[in-house]
Order: sequence, then structure tokens, then C-alpha cells
Amino acid sequence: MILAMDCSHDSCSVAVVDDGKTLAARTVDMARGQAEALIPMIKETMKNAGKSFTDLTGIAVSTGPGSFTGVRVGLAAANGLAMAAGLPEAGVSVTEALAFKANFAERLCVVLETKRDDFYAQIFNGGKPETEPFVTDGVILATLTDTVFAGNGVVRLIEEQGDLPTLDIAMPTAEDFARLAETKTFERKNPEPLYLRDAEVTLCRK
Repeated sequence: MILAMDCSHDSCSVAVVDDGKTLAARTVDMARGQAEALIPMIKETMKNAGKSFTDLTGIAVSTGPGSFTGVRVGLAAANGLAMAAGLPEAGVSVTEALAFKANFAERLCVVLETKRDDFYAQIFNGGKPETEPFVTDGVILATLTDTVFAGNGVVRLIEEQGDLPTLDIAMPTAEDFARLAETKTFERKNPEPLYLRDAEVTLCRK
């Protein structure tokens, strides 16, 4: 029985999944505010599932790529809950969760919005990773042949580069992260965040 959470993009999502069956889940669209919303949503979802933390066997959390703050919020909550409840964790990337949800047998490029001039991307072939996640621009992506595109970056990619073959599939939610996590090994250590660029911070002057 897995508690899963995701704050990596413009939503906050929580689910309790037992052997592939969703006991309770909630997803709220929000560009900001995940830090305040996540813990109350976890409490609500656990209550709706009729379960306590002693019923859980693991915690799954999205590791990115995505919003730096959102990824940190999700990981911090998952790590704290896992430590308090003595539970193992599994980290799942957003790109592999979307590819898993798509269940696409051919070459798929997951394209994620960065809210900058570039994109996060990862190529899968037959459901298996062909590349590691990477940062690229639309010009490079448009040169890929025999490839179908999916993800929340596809709309902007087409606006910039013209018509491309796409797969219409919603971004993964905590339910998808939980089901993919069921195929992974849970460990008693904190999952590492998947950052593809450094945080945009300005150091204080001395």
C-alpha cells in the first residue's frame, strides 16, 4: 500500500494505492502554494482511504524535472513522513511516469515545460528510456524523426516549430506515480531530486 505525492508542476496531487487499486486520490491545479496545500491534502486523502500510516508499506514521490520549489516541497514532505513512520521510499521521475502512463509501444519523446525558452525532455522507445532526461530547445526536438511527442511542453513546442505528431495524454498524477513505483525497489533512503539546471538564486552581497 503506497502513499504517493507530486508537486513538480502546476498541480498538487496525492493518492493512496493498494496493489494497483486507488483507495483515495486528489489533484488540485495550482501554480503556487503546494507547500501549504500538500500536508492537509495528505491527511484528507489518508482519511478518505480509511487508512493510517501504519497500514502503508512505502511512500512514492516525484523527483522532477519540474519546478525547483515544487520538487523540494514534495521530497521534503515524503522524507519527513517516511522518517516519522519508518517507511521506505521510491522516487519516480516525471518523464518516466508520463511514459508509463502513455503505454506507447513506439518512439516517444516526453516534452516538459520549463517556463523558459527551452524544454525538459526524455526519449523512450518501446516504453524503455533511450536517453537520460535532458534540456534542449524546440529546434533540436523538431529534427527528431519517427518520434511522437507528449507532455505539457507540446503546445508551446508546436507553436514554435509547427505541426508535429503528438499523443494527447494528461500529465501524470500521484496515482500514476504510485502505480509505477509498485514496479520499483523501495529503499530506506531519501530519493535524489532530478534537477537539470542549477537553482536560480542570487547570493547576498557581503
